[in-house]
Amino acid sequence: MTQTIEISLVDVLNKLDSKMDKLDAKIDKLDEKIANLETKLTEVKIDVEKLKTENQQIIQRLDSVDKRFDSVDKRFDSVDKRFDEVNSRLNTLTLGFLGMVGVLVTGLLTFIGKFVFFPNP
Repeated sequence: MTQTIEISLVDVLNKLDSKMDKLDAKIDKLDEKIANLETKLTEVKIDVEKLKTENQQIIQRLDSVDKRFDSVDKRFDSVDKRFDEVNSRLNTLTLGFLGMVGVLVTGLLTFIGKFVFFPNP
């Protein structure tokens, strides 16, 4: 029971041509996708370069701000030293003044105590 199938050469060629046309269409779609991806890749590369330059600018700005903060810190340190000097001077003056007040109060209390406890007859 063998059957012989006769296919003409023209039919085979037509089928091969249709398959080749389908493959060409698929390849064209792939080429379009690849071209689209290449353009997107170049856009991404350009964006990355822009970001790098912006990042460098930001880093430079931050460095300048750091330098400004350092100079402000130095100014605050000098002001702190001045406050410490003034504080020590005021402490000295306050102790001297309170010492004099203490002597005067002691003298007044002695004088008042003498009149209260030892009145003159």
